[in-house]
Amino acid sequence: MPKILTLGEILLRLSTSPGDLLSCSHSFNVNYGGAEANVATTLASFGHDVAFASKVPDSPLGAAAVRSLRASGIDTSRLLMGGNRLGIYFLEQGGTLRNSKVIYDRESSSFSQMDIGEWDFDRLFADVALFHLTGITFAVSESWKYYGQILVKAAFDRGIPVSYDINYRPAMWTMEEARAAIIPILPMLTYCCANYLDARNFFGIDASVAVPGNMEACYREISRKYPNLRALYATDRNVISPTCHELQGMLWTGGVFIQSKRYRMEQIVDRIGGGDAYAAGMLHGFLTGMDPEETVQFAAATSVLKHSVNGDALPLSADEVRSWEGASGREVVR
Repeated sequence: MPKILTLGEILLRLSTSPGDLLSCSHSFNVNYGGAEANVATTLASFGHDVAFASKVPDSPLGAAAVRSLRASGIDTSRLLMGGNRLGIYFLEQGGTLRNSKVIYDRESSSFSQMDIGEWDFDRLFADVALFHLTGITFAVSESWKYYGQILVKAAFDRGIPVSYDINYRPAMWTMEEARAAIIPILPMLTYCCANYLDARNFFGIDASVAVPGNMEACYREISRKYPNLRALYATDRNVISPTCHELQGMLWTGGVFIQSKRYRMEQIVDRIGGGDAYAAGMLHGFLTGMDPEETVQFAAATSVLKHSVNGDALPLSADEVRSWEGASGREVVR
């Protein structure tokens, strides 16, 4: 399979047990994740040749992050070592009607303080057939607003398709900062994950059009403005409670809008990374030649299954996802 390069910050995740508050916890569950690392993990589980580029400290925590990537079958040869610290985020698991909560502690991390001149771009992009990153990486620091643009252009100039998940996080930067960083790269993207708010805020779709339930019209207008985009996709999520959601996948490609079946997920184990799993499912479909309907169904199933697994990423094979899709019931598999 073609080489996929994902690039971003890998984080130490410290999460409470269900029912515990951050302010009262005496222990945490440890995982490693981050948007691009999550996509890399799931795609590697699907059998793809995946490399992850980042920078982590030369410390026991940095070594543990690298070990977690390698254990998932990810190529870490583009990973740099050095800097001060590994970024951290704390997750307070929600319950009943209490929302989950995320607190970031990533200031002055090795990744946020790095200089992308530390990478030789010809080596970084050697043999790469798809480059994936997200808006979260652009928001990590002041310098990364520009570094992200430089990396996208470097891939574009080499003829490498670029996959981008807008993934706007208002806790990390302002809308004005995000627009200034993201809008210039839109003509260089091949695949883009964008919801109705992204359509309004970054693609200039009128607020009367960019509303829930009207994504077909949004995507039609976006593809008219940016014919470089081969596919646009997102999920439609209805949050009933922190542990009960409804989820449906959406895809626009080749001038056609397709939706997956709608799933009701009760007793969610961990929703973090659900969007990354969906993106990985989409990319898997694009890269393996699935037809559009099969792609959106597979991506939605990937996301649904992620909600049943602790941690940031889904470590199941593509065959396991397809097997779950085709199962007639949810009894014990013996």
